[in-house]
Amino acid sequence: MLNRWKFAATAGVAGALALAPAAMAQAAPSDPVPGTNCTVGQVERALVAVAPEAATAINQVPGGRAEAERILTLPPAERNARIHELGRQNPQLVMYYNQNQGKINQTIGVVAKTCSQY
Repeated sequence: MLNRWKFAATAGVAGALALAPAAMAQAAPSDPVPGTNCTVGQVERALVAVAPEAATAINQVPGGRAEAERILTLPPAERNARIHELGRQNPQLVMYYNQNQGKINQTIGVVAKTCSQY
């Protein structure tokens, strides 16, 4: 199961991705999300169903979707390191998460539990 903080930065903290650097490569929808039974496409579709505003925000940020996809496909240890790197580079990322932790955690839980259905 994904650590809530790791998943939050990739799925729930869409606004903070505006501050993240553009991704080097984009993941394919069929790429697996390590630590889950889901693919990138399934996580994206679950996010659209559960929190369409977060999915919209990710898509509106230049490079946001590609960065989120890239983070999703990293092995858990690398994913965690990337999330912490983004947090160090962008204190707003951590502040956003801390201010919205309840809603983010709820969204993450639903996406994580339902992504295999999409």
